[in-house]
Amino acid sequence: MKYRFVILLLVTAIVSGCSTAYNLSYNDYDQTVDFSKYKTFSWIPHTDNDNTPYHNQIIFNNTVNYFSHELAARGMTLDNDNPDVLFELKVTESKKTRTEQVRTTVPTNNYNYNNAYQYRAISPHNPYYNVNPRAYYYNRPLNYNYNSYTYGYTTKTVDYIRGAITVNVIDRKQNKFIYTAIVEADLYDPSTLQRELHPAVHTLLENFPVKPPATAKKSRR
Repeated sequence: MKYRFVILLLVTAIVSGCSTAYNLSYNDYDQTVDFSKYKTFSWIPHTDNDNTPYHNQIIFNNTVNYFSHELAARGMTLDNDNPDVLFELKVTESKKTRTEQVRTTVPTNNYNYNNAYQYRAISPHNPYYNVNPRAYYYNRPLNYNYNSYTYGYTTKTVDYIRGAITVNVIDRKQNKFIYTAIVEADLYDPSTLQRELHPAVHTLLENFPVKPPATAKKSRR
């Protein structure tokens, strides 16, 4: 029983450490539409020409690939000639700054302690312990320094990127929006964006009316 409890704690720690950087900020869909009738999809061409570490064609392509994988799990296939729905993907970024407090340590005083103490020789006539064989005690200097410190806080400005991914789903024949979702995140490193793309796609589709088979079975229990 003890080992099961330890394993449960480890699993909990791993799951809590894998939280995604992106959070769902907006989600809505047309509740009058039967989403199960849509079997094919296509992507509206990407027209942005930005080329930054947070916004470029590679990021767009990777996001589309993740979406296509998730849609295939929902029984939908890519059809560029006659799709039922069109997916529109937008990746945006905006530069932001924030002020943070940083703890500082400042030395205030330096103390230099000098003293001498006497200690008894092992033998009053041992020349290895005392150069004067007749001396029973001899002095040894004692010196040490130490500092005292004060602690405070200073402020610094941190630059970061506010990234957002938006997906819009359009009924091609009726030419109307049927689903939209937006996820946002504060990004301090371009590698964070790449690492969190797949979880972000999961978040964007978590309220999509058509679920993957495994998720659908769980929701019916």
